[in-house]
Formats: sequence, C-alpha cells, structure tokens
Amino acid sequence: MIALLMWLFSIAGFWLLCIVTARHRKLFNLNVISSSRERVYKLAGFTLLASGLACTVFMPNAVDALLVWFGVLTFSSLIISGLLTYKRQHKHQA
Repeated sequence: MIALLMWLFSIAGFWLLCIVTARHRKLFNLNVISSSRERVYKLAGFTLLASGLACTVFMPNAVDALLVWFGVLTFSSLIISGLLTYKRQHKHQA
C-alpha cells in the first residue's frame, strides 16, 4: 500500500514538473501560465516527490525503502516520458 502511495505521489509530482515547460503545455494544448504560477507548480511537484520519500518512513527497513523509492521514481518517470512520446507521435500524425 505504501509503494502504491509513493507511486501516485511520484506520478503526480513528475506530471506537475512536466507541464511547467512550455513545449509540454503546448503538446497537451494547455494555456500559458505566469512565472509565479510556474514556481507554484514546481514547488508542488517537488513537494509531491518529497512526500513519496516521506512515505518510506513507514516501511520497516530504511535502506530497502530508499531503494524502493528510487525504483518507483524510475518507473514513474518512464511512464511520464512514454506518455509524452505517445502524445507527440499522435499529434504529428493528426
């Protein structure tokens, strides 16, 4: 259950960090955001990633928990980058 919570925090954090960049917002047809809102999105994204790290406190072994967290981060970033690649390919075909 804790690993699932870490995964959800990581996906949401990486997604927020992803949509801060202009080219990814353009890819998903999102509106331009102000620089102050960009800072808020970045802070929220890093806070969600840190929340995933904070979930490791509830795991019995700290070293194993950190390894799981890094694995979850890697898997989450692969999902986000796969989604971006898929969307980019289908946008060019349309």
